[in-house]
Amino acid sequence: MNQEIQKLMETYERSLNEANVELVKSVYADDAIFIGAPFPTATGREAIVALYADFLSKLDFKVKFEVLEVELADNLGFVRTKSSGTIVPKGQTPRGSEGNREVFVVKKSNGAWKFYRYIFNPEIQ
Repeated sequence: MNQEIQKLMETYERSLNEANVELVKSVYADDAIFIGAPFPTATGREAIVALYADFLSKLDFKVKFEVLEVELADNLGFVRTKSSGTIVPKGQTPRGSEGNREVFVVKKSNGAWKFYRYIFNPEIQ
C-alpha cells in the first residue's frame, strides 16, 4: 500500500482515538465533504472540524481501521476501509464492539494526500 495513504489513515485513526481536533484538521482538504449517519453532512474543512469537535467532546473512540482497497491516480483516488472498535459516551464502559464500512475519496492537496470526500455506514452483522 502507498505509504502516504497508510500514514493518512493512521493519523485519522489517532485523531479519533485521542479526540484530537488538530489531527482531524490535518487530514481533510479545504473543500472536503463528510457524509455519515447519524451526523449531518458537513461541507468544507472548517465545518467538518466543527462537527468533529462537537462529537469528540461527547464520545470516546477506540477504533481501528483496516484498509481493504486503494486506487490512486495522479491527483485523485479512493481508499475503502472497514473499522471496528467502540464508540461510547464519555465516561461510559463499552458493552460490545461495532463496525463501519468507509470510502474515502482522496486528492492531492499541496503535494499531500488528503480526504476529499468521506462516507460511511454501519456494518450489518
